[in-house]
Amino acid sequence: MATEIPLTSSLKSASGSNTTRPNDPYSGSNQGSGNTSQQPLRMRGTRTHDNGNFTSVDQSVFTENTTVPRRNLGFIQVTSLMLNGCLGNGFYFTTPGYVLALVRSKRVCLVLWAIGGIYSALGMTVFLEYGMALPFNGGPLVYLDVVFRRPRLLATVIFSLWWILFASTEGSSKSVAQTILTLASGRSVFELEDGLIQYTGVVVITVVCLMLFFAPRLCFAFNAVSALYKIILMLVIFIAGMAASRGANSGWHDFNVEFPGYNSKEVLTAMVYIIECYQGWDNANYVSGEISDCKRTLKWAGITAISILTCLNMLVTLAFFGVSDYATLTNDEGQANVALQFAQIVFHSTKGMQVATGLSAFMNLLFVTYTSARVKQAIAWQRIIPFSSFFGSHSMQFDSPGGGLFLHWIFTIIPLLFLGKMHSDGRIFVTGLFQYGYEILTVFMAIGLFRLKSRMRLSNPLWDHTYLKNPLLLASVALTFAGLNIVVMVMTALPVDEGRIPRFYWAVAMGGLAAAGTLYWAFFRLFQANDPKRRWNVASKMGVEVFIYEDGDEVPDEMDLPMFEAAADGSRRRLDYKLSGPIGICFARMKQLKNFLLRELSY
Repeated sequence: MATEIPLTSSLKSASGSNTTRPNDPYSGSNQGSGNTSQQPLRMRGTRTHDNGNFTSVDQSVFTENTTVPRRNLGFIQVTSLMLNGCLGNGFYFTTPGYVLALVRSKRVCLVLWAIGGIYSALGMTVFLEYGMALPFNGGPLVYLDVVFRRPRLLATVIFSLWWILFASTEGSSKSVAQTILTLASGRSVFELEDGLIQYTGVVVITVVCLMLFFAPRLCFAFNAVSALYKIILMLVIFIAGMAASRGANSGWHDFNVEFPGYNSKEVLTAMVYIIECYQGWDNANYVSGEISDCKRTLKWAGITAISILTCLNMLVTLAFFGVSDYATLTNDEGQANVALQFAQIVFHSTKGMQVATGLSAFMNLLFVTYTSARVKQAIAWQRIIPFSSFFGSHSMQFDSPGGGLFLHWIFTIIPLLFLGKMHSDGRIFVTGLFQYGYEILTVFMAIGLFRLKSRMRLSNPLWDHTYLKNPLLLASVALTFAGLNIVVMVMTALPVDEGRIPRFYWAVAMGGLAAAGTLYWAFFRLFQANDPKRRWNVASKMGVEVFIYEDGDEVPDEMDLPMFEAAADGSRRRLDYKLSGPIGICFARMKQLKNFLLRELSY
């Protein structure tokens, strides 16, 4: 969560006295002690800002509020957040049966699930190195900006554009809506009208966003309960499966059989689906600015979550394999929803499993929405998107990221309502753009590990990696993780069946997104008014001036507070805009009209 902390000032003369400030974001000392942000931050008038250090040279009074994360997420909450992001994200529905159809061997299939756990452990190690070095909300938004600092602002802009457009929860909202409608009507998913699913999905995501806005504390009270519920559910499936597999018609008789048709390409394809089932453990990194004692908590929560996730995935897969033979698991019903097939065989009813998996999917939707909204709020804090003050706003009354939730809601309902038929290939293609972009992101994060140490030592010469201190170990982990993700990128872009959109267009779309982000970035650079290296200034002539302030820059009085906030949230950057000429007059009139309407319509 976060809290609004007033920044007040006692007027002092320019005597050079230092102000109370947050720890240097990159010094390694900001590890999230339990009492961080619990006391008011007080600040005197300042003019220059250097790595979080303020020098008092002028007199100013600040009456605004700044949002500083309150570090109140402990080990249980962080572990639960990771598990809620992983468990219930589609594993129950299609993956085991579909993967078995590709691999054609139950034994090989279990080995692949174990490899998926190893892949997740590698990914967790990479994310832990970043998370403990840079414990701030936004996760990769901050990480990429630190390790790829030049060209200035480019990595931030491209990541922000991708995250805002594609980091939606459209798929989860649709899944929950389908479960609700199936239970209510008794019809199958394919018999439901598209419009009914769409508008139910809009209601679902609206309810989730309202819950997170008005009752975030209650939602986090459900966090640990939800994770425990999912663990118990998967253990019940395993125990029930083992008990039911003792009969004569169990699936153990073909457990060691390798069915014909095996090929390495389909094994790699199966591995891609398994890796997607493991994803979600990185949820905590997106809100690491809210983790108490981040270095210790994130470490042990990550190890615990990955261990539990790997064990449960393998146990439930084993239960599915023990109950049904190969032919049953790989038929149309098994590939469509192996969990319901399992429930029909073991419990002779699918209603209970539908309710259980639907509730699990809803909890997954709840907490993925929260972490995604937090990243979007962190993007807005840097003032690089329109209406950034609104989208970066934080409700003091409810202690919730209202602006980030609204931005997430907008870009979730748009694909829900306007991507065509619910089961069309076009919808699947568009929603898959986030997953493909995520693979690209992880490759850059793995490469960035080689730069993290040098970047961190600019502020703290004694800083070192937590796990990957040995250069050989660092190179092995980074290159292996990057290589696996490149394989996934290549496999997902291979040609598909006729009549479907070629998946190599994912790579083309990501290239287009990077080009669009570069053009957006070029706007900031073209109209930047405070670049000392620029010999000509087109900004003032066009009436649009952009000011990019970073650590060490001299800042005007009105930017003292925003730069103080930038030190607290880890971005170390704020943008400011000045409009003049016809454009400035137009915006001034619009502002006057807005103020007039607010004054006349308010009570």
